[in-house]
Amino acid sequence: MTEPAAAKGRDLGAFRAAHDDSYIVPKKIRDALAKLENAWVYEQEFIKLCGPGMSQTKFASYREQFAEFYLDLPGSDSRGKRIWCGTKAFAAKLREVAQK
Repeated sequence: MTEPAAAKGRDLGAFRAAHDDSYIVPKKIRDALAKLENAWVYEQEFIKLCGPGMSQTKFASYREQFAEFYLDLPGSDSRGKRIWCGTKAFAAKLREVAQK
């Protein structure tokens, strides 16, 4: 009689998906961008769209990787607003409109 096969553990991909922020956060951002398509939201709404476990601090650490998807608008106060778009093309179109 043959011995049963030993149970296999999880691979590196499973570990990264569960514990590596450099994998998890950009994936959540890409998934949220895909949900937006040709629409826009303010950054706080976008962070919520990224899903549970996404903090402002984690998000800020990876924001620059996605610079083509957002634009900063000056506000009446010193802070302004950051707008996130689902596609680079839509973000470029909004930048054109905002500059006029």
